[in-house]
Amino acid sequence: MKGFKIENKEIVIAGALRTPIGQVNKSLSGFYSYQLGSQVGEALLKQLQISKNEIKGVVAAEIGQSSKAPNVARVMSVDMNLPLQIPAITVANNCVSSYEAAAEAIRRIILGEGDLQLVIGTEAMSKFPLYLDGARQNSKFATPDKIVKNVTELESSPDVKIVDGIIEGLTDPTRNASMIETAEIAVQNYNFNQEQLDKVAYESYSKAYKAITGGKYDKYIHKMTIDGEEFSQDEYIMSKTGFVEKPERFGKASPVFEHPTLGGMKAFYEKFGSYINKPYSPGSKGAVTLFNSCPQSDGAGAMIFTTEDKAKSLGLPILARVVTYAMYGVDPAHMGIGMAYAGAEALKKSGLQLKDIGFFEMHEAFAATMLGSVYEMSDQLGINMRERYEKGDINRNGGTLALGHPLGATGIRVLINQLLEFDFDHDSEFSLGTICAGGGVAGSFILQRP
Repeated sequence: MKGFKIENKEIVIAGALRTPIGQVNKSLSGFYSYQLGSQVGEALLKQLQISKNEIKGVVAAEIGQSSKAPNVARVMSVDMNLPLQIPAITVANNCVSSYEAAAEAIRRIILGEGDLQLVIGTEAMSKFPLYLDGARQNSKFATPDKIVKNVTELESSPDVKIVDGIIEGLTDPTRNASMIETAEIAVQNYNFNQEQLDKVAYESYSKAYKAITGGKYDKYIHKMTIDGEEFSQDEYIMSKTGFVEKPERFGKASPVFEHPTLGGMKAFYEKFGSYINKPYSPGSKGAVTLFNSCPQSDGAGAMIFTTEDKAKSLGLPILARVVTYAMYGVDPAHMGIGMAYAGAEALKKSGLQLKDIGFFEMHEAFAATMLGSVYEMSDQLGINMRERYEKGDINRNGGTLALGHPLGATGIRVLINQLLEFDFDHDSEFSLGTICAGGGVAGSFILQRP
């Protein structure tokens, strides 16, 4: 087996913590991304009782970076009173961003640029802007004062467009496909039906609810106090307990792209037919619904990456060893299926076989893309993930569909899910996690129990 080593010292995760995940415009909506990240980073260092002078670098992940905190890593580093001389950088690789931040931290350790790195993934989707595209080029709207003065003329100004930052950010500009459209492309290519996808969603909801109420996540959750109230559980699933109790509710949602206002499935095929492996027919059915798609979320997470020797010298817990990671790109229209290839690449790099992996964490941006990656690995790559899915070895404690998707923080959330299952599954030595991302790039991490 191959792994990352520097001077025969293994790379380890020596601390991990995350906020509860909030729904957009709900409990965490009052926080900017740097505030969420600083808070959880500070809490992790306090929990580990580690001197801030030991931190040799900060690598942060955020997708919706804004002028509020340019280079959010540096803003958080200063906000946490870390040594001013240490480097702090922000990376953005869409939904795989905090995987990329973890990989960058590992590279810096290997290259001798600091043997203890703090990685923070953060996202405040509630703060994503609504903005005026083209305003600066129009004399009537070039400044805030002019916008207020001439606001009634916006609708009749064809060169100025009101843009929703969330919708724009979740749309790939090269294929003109929103993320939910890439999920429906997967549905059509793998011949999924709504019942299959709703089953994936129900399993995610029920397992997440059981794990949360059973206290399995508690070790890794930074309990927050908001307006005098404790916030300690992921918000979306705890507001959807009716779906756990009555799974038939999933079936009451209509497929998004069958809706007449969107032109139905015929219009969908006209737009994306070149990415679908069969022609449209009057019997073509959609399957992606709002309830087998992940919610929009706010949240942050933090991790310490270091060498095993350094962790031992500081008395830090060794939560897992990093075996390897891999990034792999596919066509943006097939965004979610990248997980199959990133996972296969990580297995190849590690020298491990599928049978060596005790359990898996697969990002559920959509039930269709998670299940599609399972099928792709099984049918095209010769890795029998269908069997492992049927055995219940994927997302044992729920996934993104139930927990939420705070974009730049999701990589850390998935890594934490790998760590927490090691706490309960003492027979598994290795775990594989994988995440898809807009633009078609996917990532995978293999961890080893300490």
